[in-house]
Amino acid sequence: MNLVQTDAAPTAYRLYDYAFRAIRSAKIDRVFNLIGGARGVIFAVHRVRPFREASFQPNLGLEITPDFLEAAILHTQSRGFYFVSMDEALRRLGTKNSENFAVMTLDDGYYDTAEYALPIFEKHTIPATVFITSGFADRLTPLWWLTLEEAIKQSPSISLPDSDGPIGFATDNVAKKREAFRHIHDRILQLPADQVKPLVSELARQADVDVKRLSEETCLDWNGIVDLSRHPLVTIGAHTVNHPVLAHCHAAEAMVEMARSRATIEDRIDKPVRHFSYPNGAQGHAGPREFSMAKALGFASATTTRPGLLYQAHEQWPTALPRVSLNGFFQSIERLDTMLSGAPFLIRNFGSRLNIS
Repeated sequence: MNLVQTDAAPTAYRLYDYAFRAIRSAKIDRVFNLIGGARGVIFAVHRVRPFREASFQPNLGLEITPDFLEAAILHTQSRGFYFVSMDEALRRLGTKNSENFAVMTLDDGYYDTAEYALPIFEKHTIPATVFITSGFADRLTPLWWLTLEEAIKQSPSISLPDSDGPIGFATDNVAKKREAFRHIHDRILQLPADQVKPLVSELARQADVDVKRLSEETCLDWNGIVDLSRHPLVTIGAHTVNHPVLAHCHAAEAMVEMARSRATIEDRIDKPVRHFSYPNGAQGHAGPREFSMAKALGFASATTTRPGLLYQAHEQWPTALPRVSLNGFFQSIERLDTMLSGAPFLIRNFGSRLNIS
């Protein structure tokens, strides 16, 4: 399996691709395979579904094909990583001389998880943790990145509300659509959490996008989540109520987002929720404040989207765990192999195995 869509990828992804190729060409990853010392890896997945041919797919990075998911599982196992649950991963982090491990996690709660990913997990007996955004299941929170995609896809132009006056974007060809998406997407990620929903509602209004219907077509409802929670391979985790950038929330608001999502999910599935995933959990989106909040709320673990493998030192930071994204733009076993060496992440972090600041 080798599906690489670098032409449609944002600049940052193309830079990562160049770095992966350079590392592999210089055989740096082989050295790190021998001296890296990683204990495990947590994979971050969003959507799993068959590839669709379309010129404008700005959220392609958030989805992988079922074939690539299966290939990634098999390759990871061939590299000596044994797939375990999140609870077992925490136990192994605290146990010397245990086998290397891999954890499969999926964010948001898409229908694709049950339709396409779960059969692969069943085939290979792979445990998985599924982090649920309770507002998506309640149909009260718009999936803003998908709403933005649909609004731009359907419109020859779009206007972004702004305090200094609306900003207009021509979206009458693919190149302009991609540029508008990147600009507005980055702008939304910078906004205070309470400004995101009204802005997205306005964008949806301009293009006549039905945000509730989009949620209904995309995300599991509570019946589906309850069914998933009863599967012996699945652990359900929390992913906030409204999927905000927690670092942009006031402290009390962030605590409510984390605690209320857990309480809602526990009430629905009638099981304890021990694990959490930070939405948009990159550096700057979730940091020491949020790591402390997750610990104070009693979560056994919390995962970021900061890239990296797991080392013994992460035993002391279970609410700041890095993950390796199975990325839709670069569905390549060669790139996965390089990531499993840990080389790109240690180079990126100037040799540090922890990235928690």
